[in-house]
Amino acid sequence: MGLFGSSKDKGPYVPLPELSLQLANPPDKVFKPDSTVSGHITLIVPQPINPQAIEVSLWGLSKVWLRRDVSSSDKSSEYHHWRDHAPFFTVSHNLLEKPQQQLVPGQAYTFPFSFRVPEATANYRAGFYKQDNDGRWTSAPHALPPTFFWGVRPGQGIPDYAEISYGVTARLLCPGVGVGKNLDPIAATAPLTFSPLNPYLNPAAPLTVIRHPQTLTLQSSALTGASPSSLGFRQRLTDRFSSATPKLDFETALEIPDLLHSGLEFRFRASFAVLSKSGSVAHIPPITFRVLKLELRSLTHVRAPRDYNASSWMDGHHRGRDHVPVNGAYSGQEQTMYREAKVLLNAVPDCTTLVLDEVPVLGEKDAKSVQQAERTECWFVGRVPGTMPPSFVSWAVSRAYCVKVRVGVEVGGKKFEVEKENYINAVGSAPGEGGV
Repeated sequence: MGLFGSSKDKGPYVPLPELSLQLANPPDKVFKPDSTVSGHITLIVPQPINPQAIEVSLWGLSKVWLRRDVSSSDKSSEYHHWRDHAPFFTVSHNLLEKPQQQLVPGQAYTFPFSFRVPEATANYRAGFYKQDNDGRWTSAPHALPPTFFWGVRPGQGIPDYAEISYGVTARLLCPGVGVGKNLDPIAATAPLTFSPLNPYLNPAAPLTVIRHPQTLTLQSSALTGASPSSLGFRQRLTDRFSSATPKLDFETALEIPDLLHSGLEFRFRASFAVLSKSGSVAHIPPITFRVLKLELRSLTHVRAPRDYNASSWMDGHHRGRDHVPVNGAYSGQEQTMYREAKVLLNAVPDCTTLVLDEVPVLGEKDAKSVQQAERTECWFVGRVPGTMPPSFVSWAVSRAYCVKVRVGVEVGGKKFEVEKENYINAVGSAPGEGGV
């Protein structure tokens, strides 16, 4: 055994070196691509040592561990495990000026370091999963995703969980010095919070919306110019079944943006357009739009291949090994997981009433000859909460968003409901936090 062996050694106990890592950045700092990560490592040794390296690494990692109980009887429990272990990047430096230089007790050795945070990963993961072209994820290099965790206890490695993490790790590499029966290097880690840049924050960029039309029909005597409140039950019943009742076919459309930003407002539009009307239609009553629901849904997708090297116990330890290796080729089975979270948003205004404008009749010489316009529209404003994290697509974890809008439309005393969903192309990070 080495100088700093396990407690089972017969010789006297010798304390291990003390290794600590301190970042110069504030603990709550959110790092972005090209940000500087700096700090220092402090090492105190109880006995002279000749280390090979004092290594410091900046790293990013995606990890997934899913577990399922597949027991077939009540006598014993059996578990299957699915794992994904995918490094985004690792940048390492040896801070020792001279390898094997002797470090002696009685002083604290300080080693400063500095890194630049990369913007993307250059790694490919083709062949690691069931389908490389599944649109929910990617197997190609991509922009680094934000810090992410789904599970019960963050940082404790308890399934089921999915984690995207970043950090700085310091390690003392010295023959005969380590912890555990395998003399693993003494190490210290400082986690980092990362958020990607928001490439969509361009004030001059045009508003891109997705249009969701729906055709509706109104058959009512209110189209003759009569007040809807003056129509009694008998008249409404007659309107419903009589072929002579004035009839209006119209289109209501919701136009929802496909790009949102955390912490910022967004606009969506409701429109009314006449498609056709019977000859007995003399006047189209005012149109009222009322936002009944504005909902933002977060959609998280996770995948991991079956880990056939894991034991069938709850802990899923590898047979004959202590650590989970980086995945190799696709194992032949894959487990996926889907989670959804909903947030209700407010719309301003929540209700508005529109009156069709009077416009000149085309082709008529008399300037006083007017008719009702055949279309109108209104805008509503919502706001994405500032705590909403950005969307992203990575190898084993992705997060997307969907906006659901339900609008009530009232024309001539008759009420309709229109509900549409719009899958958002991207939700960018908040300005000032991975924004610009």
